[in-house]
Amino acid sequence: MRAKEFADNQFHASGDRLFCSTCNIAVDHTRKDSCGKHLETQGHKRRYKSLEESLSKKAKLQVSLSEALGQRSEAELEKESTLVSLVEAFAAANIPLHTLDNPKLRMFLQSNMKSCGVIPWASNLRRNYLPKAFNVHVRNLKELLGGSRSVAIVCDETTDREDRYILNVLAIPCCEEVEEPTLKAFLLECNVLESTNFKTVSDAVLKILQRYEISPLRVSAFVTDNATYMNKAWKDSLKYIFLNGTHVTCTAHLLNLVCEEWVSSFRTVNKLVCSIKRAFTACPARKARFKQFLRDNGKIEKLPPVPVLTRWNSWFRAALFHAEYLENYHEFFTKEMEGSSSSSLSETRDLCASPCVETQLAQLREYAPRIMEALTKYESNEVSAHLVSEDMALLIEWLEVFAAHEGNLEVTRIALQKSAERLRNYLSGEATAKFRQPAADFFRACRVFDPSNLSTTEIPAEFVIKNVRWFEDDNLAKAELQLYLSRPEELRASLHPVEFWVNAAPRFPNLAGIALSCLSVPVNSVAAERSFSQYSGVLRDDRRCIKSGNLSMYNMLYHNNEGI
Repeated sequence: MRAKEFADNQFHASGDRLFCSTCNIAVDHTRKDSCGKHLETQGHKRRYKSLEESLSKKAKLQVSLSEALGQRSEAELEKESTLVSLVEAFAAANIPLHTLDNPKLRMFLQSNMKSCGVIPWASNLRRNYLPKAFNVHVRNLKELLGGSRSVAIVCDETTDREDRYILNVLAIPCCEEVEEPTLKAFLLECNVLESTNFKTVSDAVLKILQRYEISPLRVSAFVTDNATYMNKAWKDSLKYIFLNGTHVTCTAHLLNLVCEEWVSSFRTVNKLVCSIKRAFTACPARKARFKQFLRDNGKIEKLPPVPVLTRWNSWFRAALFHAEYLENYHEFFTKEMEGSSSSSLSETRDLCASPCVETQLAQLREYAPRIMEALTKYESNEVSAHLVSEDMALLIEWLEVFAAHEGNLEVTRIALQKSAERLRNYLSGEATAKFRQPAADFFRACRVFDPSNLSTTEIPAEFVIKNVRWFEDDNLAKAELQLYLSRPEELRASLHPVEFWVNAAPRFPNLAGIALSCLSVPVNSVAAERSFSQYSGVLRDDRRCIKSGNLSMYNMLYHNNEGI
């Protein structure tokens, strides 16, 4: 009876228990209030939203297939839709389609997916259904990006296992999510280039934007690493096409270069890090003995982190771990040397007992966490355009203050000074700097879009208008900016900037659009780096024969498996 008191079949009874139809979990049915409270929980709302999106997606798929296939019976459309969804699901999970040729799996799916009848073989699915799944995906992606007021373009290039030049181009739509203000990147194309230079990159980017019907005037940023050809692509061509955009180089890459200053300065610690890595990777059985050693000494069983060049912060994590277990290392490697004449083990043991290593590790424990925290923050997908300028300035100040501290080792002082110098050159935006941020003044201007800054920082309207290209020829937005700056006491500065500007749109319609577009500019190109990691997962050793056309489809369906 309780289930009938709620609309839309929100609950259903099974035996003497009441279940939420969305979450499929039992709820307390003795009181109606308990059921109502369940409907208000974040978990239920999240699952309900996901279910609605899934049903909407299925309906769109059937409409798309109906348009593509013409007059077909409902049963034929249902079968087509199911097979396309099956292919899309396998691609999104990065499961090879030839898995469906497994007899047991085919039998199971055919028994439980009555609407699709006999499942075609993998070759048929690749030839006939993968393109359909991809076309529906592209159509949905076009619709999503078409509804966004602006788009940031992120791109990067790599060389894959087949020695092909791969250019991944991603789009980040304007963030207007009040509950979760994060930036979501969607892969637009995985492009195979014959050569890599500013012309081929510019040409590929423009063709992709045309294919997705994205106007150049809606592009808010061109986000890349600091490669020379990327800078030239912006300076010599794209700058004159993306008239509202700015060129952003990756802040996370810069902070990783700052980390490398510490690696090169702390050479003795680096010797220890490399020596311990070699000791454990050369002898896998040693890992088990080390865990047993820690267990016998009442320590938590942990293996040393393995520093990897392409994994940011991994060297710092390894060094800090070694600082904590230095005494245990000395005892462990002394035991390991019994009956062994290995010179590398002897070197590792001696490094663990070295006073120089101990003092350097102590300094790293003091200073490394701050740099690691900054790198972790700026490799995330959080909205940070309004924060990065101030955060980097504070980090420079912190580095310079402690570089002058008399109690520091010489290597620490050098690392602090070099880190501050690299950051300062980066933020200067000067063309003479080897690694620079061309959007430095843009990010300084973006501080104005955080209302909490207005009471503590004076940001002239002229500076904002000069460095945010959206204001060009928009006199109404300029007037709204003057009004916004004139009454800081009336603003709700406690809100997240994205939430503030979504709510302020009725009052400042033009300015709110510019503010949201600027806040949605990513400060890093990490999305492109992650897309290459996923690309490597698709083109693994047992799938090297994938055709380049299919490879792009697989890669996009895998990368964009959420949010579309």
